Amino acid sequence: MRNSLVFAAAAGAAALLLAGCVTPGNADKTVEMQVGQTRHITAYRANGCGASAPSFAAIESRLPKSSVVKYSDGGLSSRVSRDCGKRVPTRAVNGTGIASGTEGHMYQSGSVAIVVK
Repeated sequence: MRNSLVFAAAAGAAALLLAGCVTPGNADKTVEMQVGQTRHITAYRANGCGASAPSFAAIESRLPKSSVVKYSDGGLSSRVSRDCGKRVPTRAVNGTGIASGTEGHMYQSGSVAIVVK
């Protein structure tokens, strides 16, 4: 009985993660800001591990819709990519708080919870 409950709880948690239920409690990263404040949210690399960083225009349509932040170009940056196994050039993505609230999203680099106060 206990194993069934543990399995059911784990399956439920996995389903929430797969459904995109990212919260400050389970996100890879949490970004907090005030309305009007701009903070770094994430960074996107090109599809190929050896390619140059993409332009903001090239990744803008891949960003999840948000009702609490407005995305903007954060310029060139770099990050260690799990898929590539090394540091790669990236395009930084900033967010400016536009409304109070909490959202969680999946980005190329992982899950991010955004808290706007």
